Parts: sequence; structure tokens; C-alpha cells
Amino acid sequence: MLKFNRNLITNELLAQNPWWENGKNPRGHAIQSHRDLFGAFLDRVKNRELITGLVGLRRVGKSTLIQQAITDLLNEGNSPKSILYFLFEELPSKNSCEILRQILDFQIGRKVSGKNYVFLDEIQYVDGWNSLLKYYFDLYPQLKIVVSGSASLFIHTSAKESLAGRIQELVMRPMGYGEYLRINSKEDSEINFRHYLSWGEFPYLEKLPGWEEKSEYVNEFVFKKVVEHDLPKLKKVYGNELSNMLKLLITHSGQIIEIQNLAADLGIAQNTAREYLKLLEDTHLISQVFNLGLGFRTRSMKQRKVYGSSVNAQVLSSIGSIDSEIWSKDIGLIIETFVYNHLLRKSSGDIVFWRQRQVREVDFVLVSSGEKLPIEVKYQNQLKRKDLDNILYYCEKEKLKKAMVVTKFESGVKKIGGVKIDFRPANMLMD
Repeated sequence: MLKFNRNLITNELLAQNPWWENGKNPRGHAIQSHRDLFGAFLDRVKNRELITGLVGLRRVGKSTLIQQAITDLLNEGNSPKSILYFLFEELPSKNSCEILRQILDFQIGRKVSGKNYVFLDEIQYVDGWNSLLKYYFDLYPQLKIVVSGSASLFIHTSAKESLAGRIQELVMRPMGYGEYLRINSKEDSEINFRHYLSWGEFPYLEKLPGWEEKSEYVNEFVFKKVVEHDLPKLKKVYGNELSNMLKLLITHSGQIIEIQNLAADLGIAQNTAREYLKLLEDTHLISQVFNLGLGFRTRSMKQRKVYGSSVNAQVLSSIGSIDSEIWSKDIGLIIETFVYNHLLRKSSGDIVFWRQRQVREVDFVLVSSGEKLPIEVKYQNQLKRKDLDNILYYCEKEKLKKAMVVTKFESGVKKIGGVKIDFRPANMLMD
């Protein structure tokens, strides 16, 4: 076993835990606005005994959420020495597990009475972290362990198996439109909605001056870093193949794909394409949505839509500005991706789509507690009666009395053909 690294304590731990000296957290105080997830996260930190896992895309604000939770704990009167934070992202991979062990032993050795809070940021960079945390969780009940990860914490099957019954995962997604307005002190307007669709999901993008800088930030530091840096460390994959697949899926977000065609376009085997799709979904970069049509058991796995987890990435990857012709041409698919990610943040049920014989289609069907809510996206200047044919047909077929249509302007509830349709402008889908 390595000797205890005192330089790590004096340089890294003291630098990352300034409240040990003055009882204050400058990083937590600097940001006053909280994400909507903050309350649920804080409840798990304070009131749950299990390990709390916070996962999500890079740069969505996981570290900020942790720092704000630390500030809250300090404000409640918890001893500064009962709270330890460590970021592993820049840590050399060699001996990383031993360093984690030493950090945990250091906190235990301080013998601070009561609950001790240990926040381990970007834990996926530590080899064997799951087995080590299982040991400390079982042996030291005074430790409340919180881990975060940019990729899924359970990429390795062994991580899920070893921590079964010991960890609860909480997913932090990009900001919703309502959060964007609130955190940036903005009012709902057409231009602010366009700004949100273009760069409003990631807190730092608002500070960058130009379109190119924003595009580089999302594509290079959020998405490419995961597929070309993080995942190859965790799994035996080729980062360039993953990167090409992700770029294709993001720029064509919301379109139906088939595995054999996707594999042929990328020049990879079909089994490889399936594995890569699963990896991209596990790391919250994309979502697969399956067809709830006829012959569900056979057709659903063949017909799927893939949505990028960020509408900003879709816009910044394929459009030059919010005034371009491509924006006007692609706005329907942009709004569809926006609606899907809104449903993903706000709904606990399953999200599928419905397509019948390549003739009729409903964009989304939200299935929750045995009930179905069909949702169509019709983001256009004028809505005509024939635009509702597919959703009304589906409601009649399934004997449904309620539906939703996401629009550009039209709002209100109207009864059409025996179905109460909630017409909701897209910018009113607030989180």
C-alpha cells in the first residue's frame, strides 16, 4: 500500500475545501440561483442514507449543484470539517483508487461527530471506485457519500452489481426554458425563446460572445470530450466512430433510423452500431424512442427515433444563425427535439411514438399509469383542420378523450371530434 500522500492533503484537499479554514464556501455563495433539481438533490443528501449518484452531461452544472448543497449544509450549522469535497477529473489514473481510499480514511480519521458528508466529483475517473465505496458504505454508516459523473456511473456492469441496493441515481439534464428565463432574469419572448433553443441549456453558453464560440464549446467540450476521451477510458470503443455516429444522430435528431442503414452509413457492423447506440444512451447523449404501432413486439425494435439530449447541440451543429434559411427549414424538428427533452425532464412515464404503415404518425405518446396521452408538434404559422387528422384518428382508434398539440401561436383547450385537445404554444412548455 502507498504511504499517505501528505502533499495531496496540503495542496489538493485544502484547496478544494476552503470552508475548513473560514467556514465559508466562496464557490457556493457566488451563484445564488438554483436549478429546479436542487430541492430533490438536497433532500437526498440530507435525508437519505444510500449513496447519492448525480449523473448527466458535461457542463450542465453538476459541480455547481454540489457546491450549493455544501453551502446549505454550512448555513445549517454543520461543522465545516464534517464536509469533504474532491474533484477527480484532473487526477492521474495511476493509483487513483488508492488516493480515494486515503481521502476516505482521512475523513474518518478526523473523528468528526455526527454525519460526515463526502462529495466525490467525477468519480468515474477512479478505477474500482464502486467496490471501494461498497466497503466504506457498509462499514462506516456515519458517512453520507455523494458521487457525480459526466458519463453514466454504471457503464461497467460490475459497478451496478456491486452497488445494488446501496446507491440512488439522479439525472441532471440541460436547463429547461423556464429555468433559463429564471436564472438569467429574462422574460418570455420570441427572441428569448430562440436564444434558449440556440444556447440556453448550458449555463456558460450565455457568457460566450459569438455563434462559433458557442458551437465549439458544446461540440468540443461537452459531446466530443465524452465520446473521444471519457468513454474510451471506460470501454473498448473507437472514439472517432462514436463521434461520427453522435454527430449524425444530433444533426438528424427526431428522424426514424434503422440499425442496418445506420451501420452502413457509418461503415461499421450492425452489432457495433447497437452497442454504440446503447453507450450513447447510457451517457445521456441521446435517447431512443420506439414505435408503439401495430405488431409492437417485432416492429418497435426496428423502427426507432433518436433524439439528441440537447437542442442546443442540434442547432449549433447544423445552423449558422437564428436568422438563417436553415433555421426556418429545420424549426419543426428543432421544436420536436425541444418537446421531447421537456417531456423527459417532466414526465415519469414512458415516451414512445406511434406510426402505422408509414402513412399515419403521432410524434409522441406519453404512457403513464396505464393511460396514454398523444402529443403532436405543429409549429407553424397557421394550423389547419387536416393537420389534426392523425392525432384524431389515433384517439378514435384507442378510444382516448384527451390529446395535446404543441403549436407556434394557438392556445387553449378545444373539443374536436369528441376529443379535448390542449393547444399549447411551445414557449409555454415551462419547467
